[in-house]
Amino acid sequence: MRGRWRMAVFLAAPLAVALAGCTAPLPPPTALTPAATRLDADPMRAAIRGAADAFAYPEAMRGKPQDAAIAVAQLEFITTEIGAGRTTIDFTGIVAPALETGRFEARRYLGIPQDAPPQAVINALLATPPDLSQSAIFTAGPAETLRRLSDMPRMPQANAATATARQQMEFGPPEFPDL
Repeated sequence: MRGRWRMAVFLAAPLAVALAGCTAPLPPPTALTPAATRLDADPMRAAIRGAADAFAYPEAMRGKPQDAAIAVAQLEFITTEIGAGRTTIDFTGIVAPALETGRFEARRYLGIPQDAPPQAVINALLATPPDLSQSAIFTAGPAETLRRLSDMPRMPQANAATATARQQMEFGPPEFPDL
């Protein structure tokens, strides 16, 4: 019996090493400016609340491109940090992919390449005024990006993802009864 255990460990070790190399590297940590966190002591909680409110009621941002830029920056931040597991808040496994989908939706609308570095996007959006002249980030150009930020449509994926993150932040992950 003892020999079988050693053989199993011997065979499993190379497999574990091989699989460890298959994981994607974590993105570098991201940060928000105090304006995007409303001076809250916990930037994650502030960003979740801010993004959830903004994407639930996009009409409140109409004509306010700075507010829309902050909401998109908050979405970038929470997507990156929750996806990398750099939060003390307990989320179910559906939150990170849902946020990725919401970020994809927002980036597609604004003309931001999907492979743009999150911190570069955050920095450009949170500059005062937003630095939309970076053609590598804002492919639609400054004037069109500003127009889009001034008239953010309802984004169902971003809304659902940020609402789920907020609900789980406030009340914890759902508990499913044993059936």
